[in-house]
Amino acid sequence: MLEVGQVTGTHGLNGVIQVYSHTRPAIGIAGYSYWWIGKNTHACRRFHVVRCWQHGKRILACLSGIDTVEDAEALRGWKIWVSREDVPVDNDEYLWCDLIGCSVADAKRGLLGKVVRLEEYGAQDILIVRTPPDAGEQGEWMIPFTQQIIGKVDLSAKRIEVCLPPGMEACFTSRY
Repeated sequence: MLEVGQVTGTHGLNGVIQVYSHTRPAIGIAGYSYWWIGKNTHACRRFHVVRCWQHGKRILACLSGIDTVEDAEALRGWKIWVSREDVPVDNDEYLWCDLIGCSVADAKRGLLGKVVRLEEYGAQDILIVRTPPDAGEQGEWMIPFTQQIIGKVDLSAKRIEVCLPPGMEACFTSRY
């Protein structure tokens, strides 16, 4: 299961829910016919998405079996998941959740650390890589996830090989 959003509230009186989407673009969450909703993946329920649309800056959805504001209110704060099989990934694409925890190594500098999160910065996504506990200097690298820098991604080995160009030291933030 992949977490794709969270129920943040209700809209109107007919069971419409308001959703915070983790997908990019946010309306991408509308592309899934079924959502699993609950407090965690072990205590969730499958819902058919009858309709999902953008209303201003908010994402709204109608789910089968959720017909009243009380039904919708009961889902507030719960997370939304989709089945991994429902998420198409091309050969040169990666899900963020699969990259988190991967070791990152540079040919010249050796092991840089592990991916702790990713961030969006317009033109490309950024890997946030925390140095290992035994590193000489503790801190985090901000590494652009681009073809020029990312050499090889081996998800089965949980390893990413990078080739950092000169000047990338500026993308390292030391822990004080």
